[in-house]
Amino acid sequence: MRSFLFLPALALLALALPAAAVDLPQLPKPPAVGGTSLLDTVNKKLANQQIKDGQFEFKTGRAEFAEGNEKRINGLLKIITDNSNALKAVVPNLYVTAEGHTDSDGSVERNQMLSLARAKTVCAALKAKGMQLNCKPIGVGSSKPLVSPEKTSADKQKNRRVLVQMAK
Repeated sequence: MRSFLFLPALALLALALPAAAVDLPQLPKPPAVGGTSLLDTVNKKLANQQIKDGQFEFKTGRAEFAEGNEKRINGLLKIITDNSNALKAVVPNLYVTAEGHTDSDGSVERNQMLSLARAKTVCAALKAKGMQLNCKPIGVGSSKPLVSPEKTSADKQKNRRVLVQMAK
């Protein structure tokens, strides 16, 4: 007889527990540590600026800028300069990265060297315009395509890029 009373009581208890758990208030999310949210915000601005101004353009197969990159450098430099002091206050080892990418034409080794050389060109241009932060060039060749497979020249152009971001 006791087991008959125990089972309905257990069933009622099981039904009440989920309802009680749903009524608990949500805990607030902890604040970002070490300026991460500010860094993310600035990197989003940099990415948007690169979309607005378009990708860096280089002479075919070379790390030399083609005409028309001045506005790209100036746009990125303004965002970096405007936000450097605030970021350095919370991220003391702040630096800039320039990550070079190529399309899939050519050998893996050649694309790796070309992407690194193009990233170095972007770092040098930012420094020449007065950027005070260190700039770390990174070459990834064609290992991180935006478009794959590359079926058109437009696909290839999308994969040829140098992404500038701030890092800690």
